[in-house]
Amino acid sequence: MIGLREVERIATARARRESLRRGHPRTPMVSEFDVGYVVWTREPADRTPRTGDSVTTVIDKETGHTSVWPSLPSAVVKDLYRRRRTELIPPVSTADPVVELRREADRRPGPTVVAHLTAGGRPAAARGAKGDQPLRHHPLVRAYLRELPDGELVRGAHRHAELVVLSDVLHRAGAERPDTPLAEADARALCADAVLAAYHVREPGDPVGGMPARPCATCAGALVHFGVLPPPGPAGVDAAAPAGGVPADRFPAPVAGVLAAAGWSPGREPHYARAEQQVAAVCAVLGQEFRHAAFPAAVRALAEFGDLRTAADRAGARHWVRPLRLDPVAAAHSADLLAECATLIGARLFPLGVEGSDEALLAIDETGRVFALDQGGEWFLGATLDAALGTLLGAGTAAQRLRDDGRWAAPD
Repeated sequence: MIGLREVERIATARARRESLRRGHPRTPMVSEFDVGYVVWTREPADRTPRTGDSVTTVIDKETGHTSVWPSLPSAVVKDLYRRRRTELIPPVSTADPVVELRREADRRPGPTVVAHLTAGGRPAAARGAKGDQPLRHHPLVRAYLRELPDGELVRGAHRHAELVVLSDVLHRAGAERPDTPLAEADARALCADAVLAAYHVREPGDPVGGMPARPCATCAGALVHFGVLPPPGPAGVDAAAPAGGVPADRFPAPVAGVLAAAGWSPGREPHYARAEQQVAAVCAVLGQEFRHAAFPAAVRALAEFGDLRTAADRAGARHWVRPLRLDPVAAAHSADLLAECATLIGARLFPLGVEGSDEALLAIDETGRVFALDQGGEWFLGATLDAALGTLLGAGTAAQRLRDDGRWAAPD
């Protein structure tokens, strides 16, 4: 269940962001009815409304499921929704829409991915599942993930949009044959003609926003297993070299090998001039509400590692290892996102770079702690950049998800 006061907070947050995007104020509007809430924004009295100028949504009172409607009078939308509610509400939602809505009142959705999967001619869509919630994956998806070794699991992959939408499709198919559990052969038959499209969701101005999103290694494996995608090409890239020159007391051998292959050595002089140039370029990219501000911990990190490009893309000891690009300019369109996360952890953040195929933004806080932001949420990687590199490159402790109260949670 979701209450009126919560929906009013969500509507206010939506109106504020829409006002920032459009450059003039929008008024949040909520109209409650027996099974839900119609939510939209209204133009100022001195502006002439244009067709399609506002998105009207209905939030279901019982489930939190959100649907999009034409900009019609609220009474008309309510009547249409009552007639179609049964077909619009899925039998089982893999991710909890109420958790997503409550988070939306305080946080922007990005960085995330939206995945659209059409199977059997019927579309479904989902985005990455953030926040404190247990996911209700279809039993077949749960079984597939359970059998994977830890080293083949990408951090938070069970929260990724590609797996959420796959489970949603399988839940729907299973609900239509309640007397016979869906078997793997049934799932593959259903997905034989499936079409998947996934896209990045980022902040305004970010060139990655709207671009196709490549499934992570774990999601890609699952999608191949269930017949959504064809078998992959060559296996992952090891991209490690002998760790000579990288002190073993600073980095474990697997991490040192990846760093050596990337051309990094600990004897290099910190490149503060390059770091200052990177900081200036990042600070020139403004958010809609906030702006970046550097601090010593960020400058020191960039002076030592600001040109690091690793290529390892393979199974690791504890999780799948993805390439890193420590270039803060690649994550510059993140001032608003990092400001919101900074409020949660109680310390300012500055971008460091990206992980994978633009799958995650990396950031450092004033104390030197390192975090990742991706479609599965926000993650604590380590109390220092060295520790975070160990985590990212497969030999450190597991990343811990930031809970909704700002504390770290054990891996889920």
